[in-house]
Amino acid sequence: MFVAAIISVGACKSGIWVAAILAWIVAGIIIGLAIISDYKKAELLKNGTRIIGKVTATKRVHIKFHMSTYHLADEDVIYPYVVHYQYKVKGETYNGKSQWFWFNPCIPKGAPIKILVDPKNPARSTVLKPES
Repeated sequence: MFVAAIISVGACKSGIWVAAILAWIVAGIIIGLAIISDYKKAELLKNGTRIIGKVTATKRVHIKFHMSTYHLADEDVIYPYVVHYQYKVKGETYNGKSQWFWFNPCIPKGAPIKILVDPKNPARSTVLKPES
């Protein structure tokens, strides 16, 4: 939204209303997509079916991002862990992966893992916290 505001102020001063309107439309779309994503996550947590899956791997992933134009060594790289798992619903096998873990979750391959599965779309799932 901040970027849209800056672009629209500059556009209004120079009389380019189209740029201002487009900037606000893009910002609205981005916010709308974020809201939809959060809604889907909340629905899964609310209505999901709890089942036990099996860990297939715990991997450290390499994610690169840019915060500025000035870069030093690995300042713009993070290495979180992701747990890959497998589960069955009505005899069909599905695969999933967790959100990022900032520390190694130390879950061995083959270990059981609690997950929530969307009853309407079994391919959608999420890992439950160990204490759940």
